[in-house]
Amino acid sequence: MTLTQVIADELRKAGKAARLVALSGPTHAEEVAKDLPTTIVAASSDEDAALEVQQIFMNDVMRVYTNDDITGVELCGAMKNIIALASGAALGLGYGDNTKAALITRGMHEITSLGIAMGCEPGTFSGLAGIGDLIVTATSVHSRNNRCGHLIGEGMAPADAIQKIGMVVEGINAIPAALELQKKYNVEMPLVNAIDAVVNHGADPRETVHFLMTRAPRSEMEYRRS
Repeated sequence: MTLTQVIADELRKAGKAARLVALSGPTHAEEVAKDLPTTIVAASSDEDAALEVQQIFMNDVMRVYTNDDITGVELCGAMKNIIALASGAALGLGYGDNTKAALITRGMHEITSLGIAMGCEPGTFSGLAGIGDLIVTATSVHSRNNRCGHLIGEGMAPADAIQKIGMVVEGINAIPAALELQKKYNVEMPLVNAIDAVVNHGADPRETVHFLMTRAPRSEMEYRRS
């Protein structure tokens, strides 16, 4: 369940209801607090609620867009943290910009494939909550997931890397749910599986990269035809 689904479920149990909106996008707090130009998405199945939140947060340094695909927006917000772990690990292994770009692109492919299988709107994944948030989370020095992955790539045990970060590393916590969704919707997600193997099952990061690179050839466009 996404966070708004959890909130809705708890409110339902209490005999209450609310108009729920998810705010998501490339918005590291360190930069938002400095009034650096930022864009974000207000997502809700209730258009009026999304528009109201848009007006509340909109100003000359915060531009807010609306989106009615709240599930897709929240899915991106959780899954991008897993891919950021992979991007950080690649840097820790000494790989370069080509590898980072490949991980971000193919990671977005996996997130999109899962989202489409779940009935989400394809355009969400090419927007701010999708590729926008993934880019910043997978590349920024402010990203806990990117930094944690970097430490793991350098050879630090995942538990020690989490302890050194000293804050929640959301990508690691999101892995079990991602694997459950993968199984439920029968979507191939090799990067997510690779991160799971390294973080939870002691796989060697460099050997895992070799496995990913030597898989059978395939078309880039396959998810569109599935």
